[in-house]
Amino acid sequence: MRKKYLKDKKTLLVALASAFTLSVTGCSSEMAPDNSNIDMIDMNEFQNEEEDLKISKQENINGEDFKLNIDYICENGSEWRINDTKKIYMSINTVGLPDNKEVYIDNIHSDTYIVSTKAIYNGIKQDTMDDRIHNGLMYGFPISDTNNYYGCNTIEGQNSEFIQSFTYAYQGAIVSSELSQQRRLESDFLEKGVYANQIENVIDLIIIDKDTNEIRTVSVSSNILIKINNRVTFIENNQEIIYEYDMNGNKSLVEKKLTRELTK
Repeated sequence: MRKKYLKDKKTLLVALASAFTLSVTGCSSEMAPDNSNIDMIDMNEFQNEEEDLKISKQENINGEDFKLNIDYICENGSEWRINDTKKIYMSINTVGLPDNKEVYIDNIHSDTYIVSTKAIYNGIKQDTMDDRIHNGLMYGFPISDTNNYYGCNTIEGQNSEFIQSFTYAYQGAIVSSELSQQRRLESDFLEKGVYANQIENVIDLIIIDKDTNEIRTVSVSSNILIKINNRVTFIENNQEIIYEYDMNGNKSLVEKKLTRELTK
């Protein structure tokens, strides 16, 4: 009787393991939603450009006729990698603001996520930021058609929360029973189809009608994609080998040369 119980128990465990494997395998092959409709700055386009890369977006403001203009700016020559700290600048002003209204930015909340072609890695939060006025003398940051808010969002590479989140996705995809929380190489992300960061901003506005002294608040949402640098240099057999990754995680050889030590 005990032998039959052990046999049945073993059969059940095998069945459960198979079901779990099928379930996780299905998740790992699921494709992420299409983000091609979101404006994107491609950080692989710099090369010899003298000007910064910039995208301008005009967002509607609920209940108002004027718009909010947002310039997203990446510095010329900078690299955008998942592992490294990176910066994106925002310049915000109004377009078509009537003379009888004043506008202040109460708060800017920014969340940064990784974007992957594979659903299991897509949407993992990498960093978050809030920016608001730090004194009690003003409603917030004043903006108009001629007066801009200019701010900088510094995004961390790998904090402990991001390492933990990506570790669970990574281990789940390969059906591992051991969770090892550790920093990943840039190639680890690229191999998993990670190709961009998505930055989602919620801009809280205070709008004052100078004729009636009415004060109202409204939030404006705006987002953008930053395509990461897709080339990684490896050291193999005393050579520097540069690989380029496509959006599905496939790599191709770009260049191979002797290491700097050997060419001195």
